[in-house]
Amino acid sequence: MSVVGIGLDVCPIERMERASARHGQRFLARIFTAAEQSYAAERSNAGEVLAARFAAKEAASKALGAPKGIGWHDVEVIPARAGEQGPQLVLRGRALEVAQQRGIVRVLVSITHAGGVAAAVALAVTA
Repeated sequence: MSVVGIGLDVCPIERMERASARHGQRFLARIFTAAEQSYAAERSNAGEVLAARFAAKEAASKALGAPKGIGWHDVEVIPARAGEQGPQLVLRGRALEVAQQRGIVRVLVSITHAGGVAAAVALAVTA
């Protein structure tokens, strides 16, 4: 396994909360998949969850080389399951196309949040 790309992004949690409050469902539907929205809605820290997913999507795009045309729904964050691996990324559309062109078999992600900021790092790896 070889790392061929790395991406890092941070997102202020308050910024995500303000955007969600100001633009509502229209904003959420544009940025997040239905599953991501549902996961956040089930949590008491929804703003934190959304900010972390936003950062993960941005970090994944950077790890892929920040190609043009990647849509917000082209990268989906699947939550970690207790006792198993951390969160996973599902690539679709343009993100998947770029990954396949570059021989990327997986984009690993780590998400964290503290001090009012969510952050994510993504590693694009080949076989």
